[in-house]
Amino acid sequence: MKTYYALITLLILVLFTINKLVAQEEVTEGLGVDEILCPSSNLIGTAMITDVCWEGVFPLQIGGVTLYGKTRYAPADRSNDRGCFCGGDILDGELPKAGVTTGYYAPKYLLTVTKKPYCFPELNGLELASQMGLTSKFNIGNEDNNDSNIENADNQASWSWHLASFPLMNILETLNEFTCDRSGYVSYDLLWLSETLPHHYDSQLAAFMVPESILFASPLSMPFLPVDCIAASAGSPIDELIMAQGCYGYTYPITGHTGAEPNKVEAKSLIAHRALYFLSRIGMLEQTMGDDALCKATKMPFLKKSMYRWQQLWPDSESSSDESTCVGESGCGDSLSDGTTAPDPTGTVTVGGSVVKTGDMSANQVEQIKMNSLNSTCTHPSGQTSYSWGMWRGGTQQGHASYLIYQWMDCCLDLIQFL
Repeated sequence: MKTYYALITLLILVLFTINKLVAQEEVTEGLGVDEILCPSSNLIGTAMITDVCWEGVFPLQIGGVTLYGKTRYAPADRSNDRGCFCGGDILDGELPKAGVTTGYYAPKYLLTVTKKPYCFPELNGLELASQMGLTSKFNIGNEDNNDSNIENADNQASWSWHLASFPLMNILETLNEFTCDRSGYVSYDLLWLSETLPHHYDSQLAAFMVPESILFASPLSMPFLPVDCIAASAGSPIDELIMAQGCYGYTYPITGHTGAEPNKVEAKSLIAHRALYFLSRIGMLEQTMGDDALCKATKMPFLKKSMYRWQQLWPDSESSSDESTCVGESGCGDSLSDGTTAPDPTGTVTVGGSVVKTGDMSANQVEQIKMNSLNSTCTHPSGQTSYSWGMWRGGTQQGHASYLIYQWMDCCLDLIQFL
């Protein structure tokens, strides 16, 4: 009998911890106003200058020496060679070149995660679903489609994503003589929409797209998640742990479902990371980091998480300041309830290390709270816990977020052109 109860207890514990692996977990939350409407992020405009984390481009490394910025933010697998030579390819119109190695982070992609399919906050709130008849029963979460699967639409925490090229350094024509970006992107351009990918809403189809998910979308992945979370939070995500996306959750299944995720900031980040991973698996992303990539980008069948750094550009841009003020704990997100008492009227009270109650009251007599980023820069590595950079950054728009993705570029700076 004792053995029987022990087995039952073990089964309950396993079922409790497996919840992040369930791709279609029922949730009771309904649609908020910002999810029904399609808000505008106003990113295309002055925000390209004011809201971008320009220090995220650094460190700048030339000839194996860091000229500006902090080396600790550079990926460990970057090229540290001093000189370089590329033979070129006459058929591709590439001449030989010789020079010094160059490396830096280039802002390359804009990735938007939204709860409402075919909603484009990054395009001033453009909403295409109803106007162009782009809804379908496969777009789970598409609340304005009468032909959708109502049960699934109501019970799934489902997200969509849009990836666009956003080569800011090319758009603004900065560092043209030193650019390492060989992608050919020169302007904003929509590249991928999850709404057009059938597997994004179907876990079984996703398993056929990436067969290894049959192995890793299981309890076998559970021990690796905290390992990658700790490493990512320290600034060094482990590329070999393909089944984990740091503190955000499991890579597999590569769908838009996150289940009952109380921390929406990390839920949206998980969807964004899954998007890059999927595009890497189907050969649409290339590796631009390391000695092998100095002359030409190489294939990247599995995503190199350490090659990227992220900035939440909207809402509540990480570059706005190191501090954000919100009204009431609920206004800072879903993860800040800690039962603390009222602040000392003579000063502030720190909550959990990054939350500071100012003692100030809003016009409605709701206490204002100041949030402090624990990072010393306005970007964060792949998979880093949102406690460090912004678990409160979903208070104003819980159903949407846009991320600027910085990609490390190693290349050979041709000195012959300067002769």
